[in-house]
Amino acid sequence: MNPLRKLYNWFRSYRFTVSDPPIISLEGLYSLLLLLGLSLIAVCFHLVRILYNAPVDFSMDWNLFLSWIPLIVAFLANNYSVHFREGRVGLALMSILWLAFFPNAPYMITDLSHLVVDFHRDLTWHDNIMLFFYAEVSLFNGLVSLYWIHTAWNRVYGKRLSWMFLLISFPLAGFGVYLGRVRRMNSWDIVHDPYKILESLGESLLDRTALVLSLEIGVVLAMLYLVLWTIIRFRVRFKTSLDK
Repeated sequence: MNPLRKLYNWFRSYRFTVSDPPIISLEGLYSLLLLLGLSLIAVCFHLVRILYNAPVDFSMDWNLFLSWIPLIVAFLANNYSVHFREGRVGLALMSILWLAFFPNAPYMITDLSHLVVDFHRDLTWHDNIMLFFYAEVSLFNGLVSLYWIHTAWNRVYGKRLSWMFLLISFPLAGFGVYLGRVRRMNSWDIVHDPYKILESLGESLLDRTALVLSLEIGVVLAMLYLVLWTIIRFRVRFKTSLDK
């Protein structure tokens, strides 16, 4: 066998066998490594912008970082659910933390509103691609975190409750985007200024923009997640049928 092939097979099957099932396997880190690579490419787009002596607001990089928080939380929750099938309280706490930061993933879609249209400037096209790429990577982070947290819910709470939690999380994420973009709030305000959160919640319930943004962001997330979930499920079933 080709030495490189042997090395690849070893890398793919290696596990940190601290327990059975293992606490973490390298296979479980593949998605994180891939998304990290995509995030670094997004930062490179920003570095090119800086080389033009025209840096963009660094909040883009901050928002991308924030989209990693629900991803890491969901990754830990997924591993937690493998070892603690009865750990309902622990998973509930992690789910609340995940939901608090999850809106940061689709939030970057709204950064496209900062685009300035000038078809005769190179930076116009660079900015289009850069902002789209940032939003795309941030959405990838959110969708993968959705899949992991959904898997964890399914293990601990059962299929019916896991799908109910998932459907609720879509419009809640959209509402979180509204609070961030329109109300100019962020996830840290839950700890830093909870009264401001409660006040904004009361005012937002009567705001038509809040309803529209919550529903439309929720629909976008639901459709994208449906594609991801369907591809993964059919791939797993097809692979299983071949093994038989």
